[in-house]
Amino acid sequence: MKKALILSGGGARGAYQAGVFQYLEEINFKPDIICGTSVGAINATAIGCGFNAKKLIDMWKKIETKHVMKYSLWKNLRNLIKKKFVPMVDTAPMRTLLESELNLQDLRENSVEVIISAVNIISAELEFFENEDITLEHVMASSAIPIFFPWQMINGLPYWDGGLMANTPILPAIERQAKEIVVVLLSPVGEVALDIPKTRRQALERMFELSLIGSYQNIMIDRYYKKSNRLKNKSILSFLNFLEDKENFHIRVIAPVDTLGLKSILNFNVIQADSLIRRGYEDAKFSFKS
Repeated sequence: MKKALILSGGGARGAYQAGVFQYLEEINFKPDIICGTSVGAINATAIGCGFNAKKLIDMWKKIETKHVMKYSLWKNLRNLIKKKFVPMVDTAPMRTLLESELNLQDLRENSVEVIISAVNIISAELEFFENEDITLEHVMASSAIPIFFPWQMINGLPYWDGGLMANTPILPAIERQAKEIVVVLLSPVGEVALDIPKTRRQALERMFELSLIGSYQNIMIDRYYKKSNRLKNKSILSFLNFLEDKENFHIRVIAPVDTLGLKSILNFNVIQADSLIRRGYEDAKFSFKS
């Protein structure tokens, strides 16, 4: 019975997945398939390169904003005045970080299937890439947050963050007949009941959280909805229950129990990373023991 690990996108929140992976390692959950988008693609690739939980955690604990991007206020103001579109930050530091951390030859020799996604800006298509295809450009493309980060050129075509169309890429695992699937979300939306937003800031945060989860619902439900008239409620939980009943899957969803705030998306520092790692570990432990 194939096992799969699905890692969603969510920027600096990706440290949460390192904590989940630590618990999965402790209980000897060894995925045959790992699917990732955006920061989930970085973690998926790292695991595919042979990272154990300790190495993944160590990487996250040393990542600071300066290791991910460079921002120039004057450059952005100049481009704004000129009405010229230029990404807000330079991600050369992230490229240097990934080059130093990832040995992609280990990924190509690994029997674990790693699948990451990116969006072709020209054709507006979501594309998936596997072990033998994945280069540094593919990892950078999958995590290229539009507007903020520059797109990446792959075979002469520009690609953006795969999270635009499938922030939780469960589809490749289902197509490969995985039956035991662990889905790691980086947003509580869809998993816990939340209060109605009371301020504009809270409304903006909720809108962003919904965008993280919306593509997951739409792509997966649209693919399977027509197969059954029993899926009356188009929610994540009803859909996962439908899949488990219809396809004999066992899907476990691990997610934060409360909102993490917009700031957490680009807040690369050891304090947040350490907190999210602990939370990911405890949430995974609770999920498996409940």
